[in-house]
Amino acid sequence: MMVQKLRGACAAVFALSLYLLLASPAAGAAPQIIEAEGVYMMGDNDSPKIARDAARQEAMRSATEQAGVYVESYTETQNLTLTKDEVRMVAGTVLRVLKEQATPELVDGAWRYRVHLVCEVDASKVDIAALASNKAEIARLQKERDALKRQNDDLLARYERAEGSEKKAIGAQLEESYSLGRVFDEATAMIQRGEERRAIEELSRIVGDPTVTDSARAYAYYLRGRAYYELRSDKLALADFNAADRTPHTNDVYPIWRLHQYRGQIYYEAERYDDAAAELRRAWDASDKTDDELWMNLRRAEHKAEQERRHMERGDGGAKRGINWTQIVTEIIRGSMEQDRQDRQEG
Repeated sequence: MMVQKLRGACAAVFALSLYLLLASPAAGAAPQIIEAEGVYMMGDNDSPKIARDAARQEAMRSATEQAGVYVESYTETQNLTLTKDEVRMVAGTVLRVLKEQATPELVDGAWRYRVHLVCEVDASKVDIAALASNKAEIARLQKERDALKRQNDDLLARYERAEGSEKKAIGAQLEESYSLGRVFDEATAMIQRGEERRAIEELSRIVGDPTVTDSARAYAYYLRGRAYYELRSDKLALADFNAADRTPHTNDVYPIWRLHQYRGQIYYEAERYDDAAAELRRAWDASDKTDDELWMNLRRAEHKAEQERRHMERGDGGAKRGINWTQIVTEIIRGSMEQDRQDRQEG
């Protein structure tokens, strides 16, 4: 049976009360408590663990929606302008689970799991203005979180339709996906909130678990590398990106290809432009070709690499003083962006 959201008059009254409270000028950055529930009805052959995790995921969706009310109201008082998608991204970042209770119930001869969450949304602990100003990075991380949630939803739908040995096999995959996906999702939120060291601690447990292999292990390395990257610990970030690259993996579930993007950015900052261009090209080729920032970074690195090659050929040792090559390259790239987009579409 499919997951069901708990809706009704109580939820509507709660959401309205929350909105009115937050919309008042006195609300400011005061922490707010959000409660949400999710329910999963079990079939005869369903796993209790899957039922509990599916109900929890539904509760988290409800809690995130309520957190969006908080974020939207708070950003209005701070004169910040966010789209609905950006509000959802920030809401998922600032939401923290304080308490969780899972209750199995026997209803009309069938078991169901009800998960109740008590969450906190506190703008005083998270710089929402900073998050709002870093929309591109938030969007990238949120896209990864959304992809993991969709993966779980797809597996759950297949699990509900399956029977016999197929159901058992999908169930084992779903249990692992829920278990690791929860850690990955929470670690990603920590990175978004600027809690990189907490994320590193959580991900190190996954990396140190010998039962976690292949793509899941590679993704743990990648995410930990992302945390080190945000801390400007480039050597540690590169070590994890390299470990992720060496670990057998595919990009079917986890976007491990992103390691090439961040490895390229590290190389660019180190003025290793040929290496940067090669890494960013690998990232672009593996992407869905919609990330304009990635495309700009690739073109910038390619221009820099070509510029360095010309200097080597002329033997002049580099760019002449007084010329702002970064500005020139950026202007060239911006001037050709529209043509580049057309070329990509035609390709």
